[in-house]
Amino acid sequence: MLSACLVSLPAAPVIDPALPGGIGGTETRAWLFARALARRDDCRVQFVVRHSTPLVPDVRDGVSLRTFVDRRHQLDEQVGLCVERRVGFPWLRLKRWRWPLLWQAPRLALLRGFAGPPDWTRPHDFYQRIEADVFVTFGVQMNSARVIASAHASGRPAVLVIGSDGDLDETFLTHPQAVNSYGDRGATCAWILQQADAIVCQTESQLRRLRDIFGRDGTVVANPIDIAAWDIAADSPPAVVPEREFVLWVGRAEPHHKRPMRCVELARLCPDLRFLMILNPRLADEERRVREGAGTNVTILQTVPADRMPAVMSRAAALVNTSALEGFPNTFLQAGAAGKPVVSLEVGREYLEASGGGAFAAGNLELAAARLREYVQDLALRDETGARGRDWVRAHHSADAQAGRLLDVLRRASRNGPEQPAETSGVTPSAAGPGTSRTDQAPAV
Repeated sequence: MLSACLVSLPAAPVIDPALPGGIGGTETRAWLFARALARRDDCRVQFVVRHSTPLVPDVRDGVSLRTFVDRRHQLDEQVGLCVERRVGFPWLRLKRWRWPLLWQAPRLALLRGFAGPPDWTRPHDFYQRIEADVFVTFGVQMNSARVIASAHASGRPAVLVIGSDGDLDETFLTHPQAVNSYGDRGATCAWILQQADAIVCQTESQLRRLRDIFGRDGTVVANPIDIAAWDIAADSPPAVVPEREFVLWVGRAEPHHKRPMRCVELARLCPDLRFLMILNPRLADEERRVREGAGTNVTILQTVPADRMPAVMSRAAALVNTSALEGFPNTFLQAGAAGKPVVSLEVGREYLEASGGGAFAAGNLELAAARLREYVQDLALRDETGARGRDWVRAHHSADAQAGRLLDVLRRASRNGPEQPAETSGVTPSAAGPGTSRTDQAPAV
């Protein structure tokens, strides 16, 4: 029996809806894969999350939970949104001012002991102590470097699962010292893509970018969804939602990828439609802009527990997506499972054209507004489009089938053992250097 350890540090609120925190598509996907693998009789699954105390119970849905205990993370993240760490003097750059920095920054400095930024390409004993044949890490982000380094240091392979199109950014190679909006250094991201023993992509277009830009091959495994479990949860009482039919938007309060202000602009073009925005906290300034700019036809909820999302989605008229970068949005699968049409401004063209489950607006807000009106006002069109999406999701995104495809990748990686892939960009672990941290990265204390 293969023993696999999946790592998605921010996934605790997906597993236990009572825990605070935003829920992203990558975390949802990771937990779905873990549960589907655990249902098989040929795979033992462990799952690593981060929390201030160990999660109890430590076995859920057949998955053994391992908690990366980190009591400093929330403070680290709050300060990190305002202060950027630099390699040379003066070592810090103020990005934005918040009064809580007066006490947060000194406390964090004491907790860190004035140590320099962590080298994410160094092994960590937490992962090395885990008994598993193969590790699986989600997304090109700093903790993935730590998982890969730890697996290799203990003689085991690590599989990287791409989380979005942004994980395959060519600037990782062309500008290795650049730091993206999440604090991920380009050189370290390139190192992750070079050192992973196998790479799983969400789409064929991602696979092409992986080959063309980074010289690596990979396997396409579609995002999973458990429609049977979704249907059961859809009948539960929802969180507070508008009484009238509404257009649903789900994402983080950040302007680079999810772009919630584009939804606010779209709502202005549709004053006759109701919008519900589930705006997970990320950047306080962006959240304030959204709340101040939203019209009276927009309701904003900061978060909805994972177990209530099926009920919320089932009561929507349509889903709208305004992201600039995605891999394959899990919300598309959720809309499909709920039989709801999708209108996307920039992403998901391949899925929408293949499934017939919605409309691609090619960046045109007016076109997106027109399509939303059609779906809200024409019930027959809405139901027909939603049914096509559900049929496609059922046929192509079954959690059990996609988990089987992932298991094939894990078995091959386990048989081959840890490798040292060819370095296509000249980036070495030392050149990758220390990175900073984002939501799913933090050292244990």
